[in-house]
Amino acid sequence: MAQSSFYVIGKRGHGVVFLRMDPLRVSRVSHETIMTYEQQNAGVDGYAKIAAAARVLFAESDGNPETSLSQVESEGIYQAIKQGSTISDVDFAFLTDVDDTDWDLNRLSWAPIQDPVSKTGSGADNSETLQDAVLSDD
Repeated sequence: MAQSSFYVIGKRGHGVVFLRMDPLRVSRVSHETIMTYEQQNAGVDGYAKIAAAARVLFAESDGNPETSLSQVESEGIYQAIKQGSTISDVDFAFLTDVDDTDWDLNRLSWAPIQDPVSKTGSGADNSETLQDAVLSDD
């Protein structure tokens, strides 16, 4: 069985990102798409629905039958997210809206994350190819 860390990260008003680490794959559900879904499904919270479905998928595909979720547990996750709760299984997560127009990567040093920052900043090559970043204490 192929194993890879998989993250689902959502922020109301911004959308949801699905991120698989190995191999690196990224997919995004825009806020507009979620709002369209909600309009087509009256009374449904799109963000909470995505969160609950993702959690069920994770529980069903981790290879451990003891971690499967019942319909009641899935509904509990839905209600918790709908009410604004934060649920996470990661060691850390930072989220911010960023204006990177004044980042001068030649002047500033953010060791060890300079390479990933340069690959994701506004001045990055937008060739749409996925690249591994390197860490360096230079």
